[in-house]
Amino acid sequence: MDETRIIPIRQNIAAFLKAAGIRDVIARKVREIETAAVAAADPGHGQFRTDLAEEGARARGAVMGDYATSDPEASRRALLRGLEGGAG
Repeated sequence: MDETRIIPIRQNIAAFLKAAGIRDVIARKVREIETAAVAAADPGHGQFRTDLAEEGARARGAVMGDYATSDPEASRRALLRGLEGGAG
């Protein structure tokens, strides 16, 4: 089976990030991922941070690791499960 290779076109990505309404979409998806990551975290953990920013017309968002645990692997697992929960 042939592998599909995706080649990102930076201009198109930049235009997408500047599109009207994209900040709201990014904010909604980042919050969904954060909520899913908290739910996926080990009991007693689940302290994630959300960062939303606009740089000029461009929007970006991030969910940062579990600050309630000192185990980076536990934080990584919960964040990856959160990404799966925020997909779609």
